Formats: sequence, structure tokens, C-alpha cells
Amino acid sequence: MPLGDKTDIQIFGRRLSVSLDGLTALETNQCANLVDSRMREIAAERKIADSSKLAILAALEIAAELSRVRTELENLNPVDEQRVEKMIVALENATERYPEEVPHPNAVGRRPVDAE
Repeated sequence: MPLGDKTDIQIFGRRLSVSLDGLTALETNQCANLVDSRMREIAAERKIADSSKLAILAALEIAAELSRVRTELENLNPVDEQRVEKMIVALENATERYPEEVPHPNAVGRRPVDAE
């Protein structure tokens, strides 16, 4: 969404016109719905009526969730690297066992398979 294009949203009964850089109107509404539903959950669970306090608590919960997801993503990278390393080792072992069946990287075309 270009800067300046505003989207009308409603959070916890309050209507706003906002522009979130890099988000479409649909994405902006999805974010607003997330905040609205989180505020309503907190209001029901904790019996809080103050919308300012609810907004702060919702923002903190969403920020905590984002932090957990970021940490999970950071922790996935080493696992993926380990998998790739294991695949490389397996491929190297396979090529060492059967070198005649693996064409040279600079070879043009395919070598014919011997019919035995």
C-alpha cells in the first residue's frame, strides 16, 4: 500500500483511519482484527473495562508472541544447516562408493549405461 492510502478499521468499538506502510488494506484489516480479538479476550479473562489498559496488554501479548516466533525462526537455521551437512556427507559417501556411475561435472551429455 503506498504511503498515504488510508484504510478504515475498527478496534474495540473505535473506528480509525490508518496507513500501515507496506501492508494492503486486507492485511491492515487482518492486523486490526487480531488486536481487536486479543483485546476482547483479555477483557473477558481479566474483567478489565479500560480500553487503554486493554490496548497496552494486547500489544504486549502480541509483541511477546512475535518475539517467540522470531526466536523459533532463529533456532531453525542451525537445524536446517545440520540437515544440509548430513545430505552433503551422504552424497559424498555415495559418490565415493560408486564413482563410475557419477558423471564428471564438466561432462557434456549423459554417458551410456552398460547393459550387462
